[in-house]
Amino acid sequence: MRKRFSKNALCIFFWFLMVVMPSVSFTQNTVGLLTYNSESPIEDYLLIYPEQQSTVYLLDACGQIVHSWEDGDFGARPGAVAYLLPDGRLLRAKRYAPLFEGPTFGSGGAGGVVELVSWDNEVLWTYVVADSHERQHHDVHYLPNGHILILAYDFIESEEIIANGFDTLSYPQQSIWSEKIIEVDPLTDSIHWEWRAWDHLVQDFDDAAENFGEISAHPERINLNYQEFSEGRDDWVHANAIDYNEELDQIMISARNFNEIWIIDHSTTTSEAATTSGGNSNRGGDLLWRWGSPHAYQQGTLEEEKLFSQHDAQWIDDFVAENYEHYGAIAVFNNFVNFSVEDGLSRGQIITPVWEESTQSYSQGSGSFLPEAFSAAFVHPDTAKTFSTNASSIQVLGDGHVVICAARQGRIFELDEEGELVWEYLTPLRFGQNFPQGGDLNVGDNFTFQAERYPADYEAFVGKDLSPQGYLELDPNEEFCSVVAVDELNEKQSSVTVFPNPSTGQFSVNVNTATIGETLTIRDMRGVVVLQQSLLSNSVMLDMSNYSAGIYFLQVSGKAEVQKFIIK
Repeated sequence: MRKRFSKNALCIFFWFLMVVMPSVSFTQNTVGLLTYNSESPIEDYLLIYPEQQSTVYLLDACGQIVHSWEDGDFGARPGAVAYLLPDGRLLRAKRYAPLFEGPTFGSGGAGGVVELVSWDNEVLWTYVVADSHERQHHDVHYLPNGHILILAYDFIESEEIIANGFDTLSYPQQSIWSEKIIEVDPLTDSIHWEWRAWDHLVQDFDDAAENFGEISAHPERINLNYQEFSEGRDDWVHANAIDYNEELDQIMISARNFNEIWIIDHSTTTSEAATTSGGNSNRGGDLLWRWGSPHAYQQGTLEEEKLFSQHDAQWIDDFVAENYEHYGAIAVFNNFVNFSVEDGLSRGQIITPVWEESTQSYSQGSGSFLPEAFSAAFVHPDTAKTFSTNASSIQVLGDGHVVICAARQGRIFELDEEGELVWEYLTPLRFGQNFPQGGDLNVGDNFTFQAERYPADYEAFVGKDLSPQGYLELDPNEEFCSVVAVDELNEKQSSVTVFPNPSTGQFSVNVNTATIGETLTIRDMRGVVVLQQSLLSNSVMLDMSNYSAGIYFLQVSGKAEVQKFIIK
């Protein structure tokens, strides 16, 4: 769920030792790494894709670059996210006008291009969603089956908005950019599934138009004339995040202009997704759950709103054990907490919906969806350092730590389970250019849409060189933090061999010190599991002559190595 991957991280080939005194270090550093706690060392990696430049960076705990993906398209910019997949590929969304076909919509977060890039920076797949009728924006998500969910603006012309009961007397829009989700198969470039917000409307303005009804009686549908926060813009919903729940087969999006999070059923067919029936919940593509502003469906007042221009809504299920107290709940970055706060206040917060398995539905209370309040909240000890008027992200880790990115400040920090600050980093770029240590950045100079933390034993890092390569900032303070990496595998012979390689499909696999019952797993180039079997001995003959020619990856449970082999 959420550009998400396996919950069972595999063992990796290195460990970290962080050396610094005193225990919590506060320095004169003004950019890059500002704070970390040597008594609770962070051994993970951080992925960032800052604005106004085109490179994705992977940083170690000291803020040193250990890997990067530089975009070969000169002038490309984030659109707006990048994620590291378990097989080492990078999934990124970007904007790059030379690939577009004619004019397109340019609202906030607009991208238009989705790519898969190898660890070695080879572009493996490019998909363009950018023309006069649609445009990818903000977020994408990699599904377990290798498909990719794409958020896209969806153009609705004047005649259609009027036919559906849009209040043109009160609002100046002559057209609307609604929202849709497309699921694309990278192997065929085909759209496997689609959902459109426009198929799920209700309005009480024009009784002669489509979708006329009582708004409060239809929380499962979207009020066409809810315009409080669109500010008269054509960008009606302004979704800014998408996530997937494999266990429930549901999709979540963050609807910024509604101050709500929406959940829909992904188990439908595309035709069912355009209706009110079908799928596991038999609700078609109607909203299964919505939360943040009951006022959006006339079940409360503006004073009862709980979300304000929120971002990065996601299920808590990545790198998190199922017995973790917040597993399966929803994390979100609430940008304003309350619009009445003059100086601005943002928080990371947790919401725990009530899902009824027996009825395949979410519970409601007093006319609106549960819960009634947040389950938890997180904020920098200096609350001003959490505030961002837009963008931003939150990531809840299984040990109770929380990673928050305040986008407009370019500030990324980690809190422990007690809410104490244990790590803090300020993106050392000014308008995309490297910035010197000791200088002071202004808000917005180093805009960083979001940050993603990956554990040191994440599958993508197996066999990869993660040696520090230097800092993003100019004139770095190299004495502040040091990381020592030890490659344990270099001292051993490979424990898994595949022979012959390449082959037409007949392979001999030998596993040194194999344990009976261990699992052999083979994935294709998309990272999708194509074969899995238990080991009965340390030598296995594989017949894959019926599989398509191409590159495959073999891994044995309990072993760090990933062996690449080729079927000719």
